[in-house]
Amino acid sequence: MKHSILWVYLAVTFVTVGYATPRNGLAGNIFANSSPPQVVLNEQIPVKATTAESSGSITLDWAIDAAIDRHPSLAATWYEIKSRQGEVRQAGILPNPRLFGEIEEFGGTGDYSSTDVRSSKIGISQEVLLGGKIGKGVHEAKAAVGIAELEHQAKIIKVRAVVERRFLDVFILQERLDFQKKELALIEKTHDVVGKRVKVGDTAPLDLTRSQVELVSARIAVEQTRKEFEASRYVLAESWGAKYPAFSSVSGQYNTAFGFTEQGLKVDLQQGPAWLLLEKQVTRAEAVLDLAKAQRIPDIEVEGGVKYFNESNDHAYFLGMSVPLPLFDRNQGGIAEAKASQQKAHYEKTAGFLALHMELQKVWRKFVSTQQAFQSFEAEVLPASQNAFESITKAYKAGEVGVLGLLDAQRTWVEARNIFLDLLYELEKNRIEIKQLIGAGATGSSVPSYSNN
Repeated sequence: MKHSILWVYLAVTFVTVGYATPRNGLAGNIFANSSPPQVVLNEQIPVKATTAESSGSITLDWAIDAAIDRHPSLAATWYEIKSRQGEVRQAGILPNPRLFGEIEEFGGTGDYSSTDVRSSKIGISQEVLLGGKIGKGVHEAKAAVGIAELEHQAKIIKVRAVVERRFLDVFILQERLDFQKKELALIEKTHDVVGKRVKVGDTAPLDLTRSQVELVSARIAVEQTRKEFEASRYVLAESWGAKYPAFSSVSGQYNTAFGFTEQGLKVDLQQGPAWLLLEKQVTRAEAVLDLAKAQRIPDIEVEGGVKYFNESNDHAYFLGMSVPLPLFDRNQGGIAEAKASQQKAHYEKTAGFLALHMELQKVWRKFVSTQQAFQSFEAEVLPASQNAFESITKAYKAGEVGVLGLLDAQRTWVEARNIFLDLLYELEKNRIEIKQLIGAGATGSSVPSYSNN
């Protein structure tokens, strides 16, 4: 009997160790060679400025990298991926076996009042999952991982778009402020010339008043733009968690000759995270339905062990099996729920595809219209207004036109320059919307490698 009990104990130990040790690479090295994003979550800890930021000027690429490395929402979606990967690993693990023991026929009356005729048994039972539940569970969990990865990529794209828009705000205001400063210097020179001509009697004192009005207006415009520029710098710095901007300017040059085509954008749209996420939702819904159908198949439980008879000092082995009878619960409600969810996912995919196409058409039309206006203005209106201003300035110095003509030409040139910047701003905004819609800038890795800076 002692040898039999020892045999059972060794068998239990072997089985237990076997199940505790991973026996396949189902989940792979999910948690290997990966580290969480370096995100400052405590507002009391200031974000240190890097060399690029503290040098005075930053680029768009630097701003995007800094935001992606430090954005809390990206850390959240990154950990969602890790959570879903844990589900894949768990879904591929078999149920644990159970060790059980029983003592029978003792403590009663008559011959059973003592332990002389007692019997005892010890054994192991194991639940056996049927219907491919493990494989289907892993398939559903992997689909959830795919959704989490696409949502992470979509979040990266959204963060990039926000940073690009904020960077564009700073850039346009910086350009506008620079031009207004030059304009102010020019108006000050013009004002000095008008003042000298009034003193010698070459022009009326009213011209000096008009010039003074232009000068004050220009100074007010410079101050207002400077305040907007400072505010936009703070907004941009918030993108990577900084409380104040350590940079003083941005460095960038926007290329307005974009190589977009409508057909090419449609192809890119179908490869972007937003499109793929709709498809992946359907894939997961179908996997959930398959798993729900497998749940209607009852699982069996097998058991075996050794039984000892105290009265005769003999022992015998036993085997057993139990099967639930699916008379009432065949997972009818679960299957109905999964079918409805699958149909919902299909309709949401169709509606989502339609919405993405409509949004692309809308943004594309805006982009084409703005690009045509920008190119026409840049090629025709802007040079003409600049040439007119330079010609009238020469004519004014020669005494051929009055100060009203000079101020009018100057005002036209300033307005033309502002319109040019407005069109550039609108064109870039449309480009950013297109990039966000088609998913340009998404990481190619399912689990991006975050910087430790």
